[in-house]
Amino acid sequence: MTFVICGVHSFNAYAQQDSVQGNVGSILISDASGLLHGASEIFGAPLHFSEAQWLMTGSILVGTAVLFTIDESGRSLAQRNHSHFGDDVFGFGREYGREVYGLSASVGLYAGGLIFKDESVRKTGIMLFESIAMAGAITLVLKSVIGRSRPYAEEGPTRFRGLQFKTETTSLPSGHTTVAFAVSSVLAGRIKNTFASIGLYSVATVTAVSRVYHDAHWVSDNVLAAAIGTCVGLALVDLHDIQSQPVSIRFMPDGLGVRAEVIF
Repeated sequence: MTFVICGVHSFNAYAQQDSVQGNVGSILISDASGLLHGASEIFGAPLHFSEAQWLMTGSILVGTAVLFTIDESGRSLAQRNHSHFGDDVFGFGREYGREVYGLSASVGLYAGGLIFKDESVRKTGIMLFESIAMAGAITLVLKSVIGRSRPYAEEGPTRFRGLQFKTETTSLPSGHTTVAFAVSSVLAGRIKNTFASIGLYSVATVTAVSRVYHDAHWVSDNVLAAAIGTCVGLALVDLHDIQSQPVSIRFMPDGLGVRAEVIF
């Protein structure tokens, strides 16, 4: 894609670029605009799904439904195996899935990147915020529309009411697990290190297991949540990677002076 910029002198393009980069107000406006663009891309993605993407979506939904058959046994297994060690490990997993920590990390990274003029760190903070907010919004809507009873309600894994807003009737999918996988997928996508990815996804998996351990969710709730968090997180990483592709500038004589073409 090519944008055409006309100027009197070729150095104007660089001067304007440096001015924008050094202007905090301009950066904030640009980032806010990027958030809106990211939201439109994520929430509008189903309108442009390929056959492969629809097949994957269908497989996730069918797989979640199939797991309904083991939800009861999964719950029983988790409840029979409580221990002090499990309380500690899965207590950490529960905390990792809390929005407040993920959002705090996103704000810290964004502020740090802004203060120290590190674009990579700032972008990571933006992506964390986007992934938590967008994956969380999808999960929240599904929770309310599906209206599934939680395990501790003692109504079984197939009790669905639809359009619910109470905690005990909004089980599917898990909010904690959505957040955990949204955070881990973004960090893994940014770090791009195999060992870091294994560690991050392992911690997110601990969060998922903790929700069954604490009798807050069924196994299937967590599988769907993990898929939502991962898909949204990785999609945002890909979106930002595309936007961050190196640009090249070509200058050509023009009747009004010099034309600068920014090509990306």
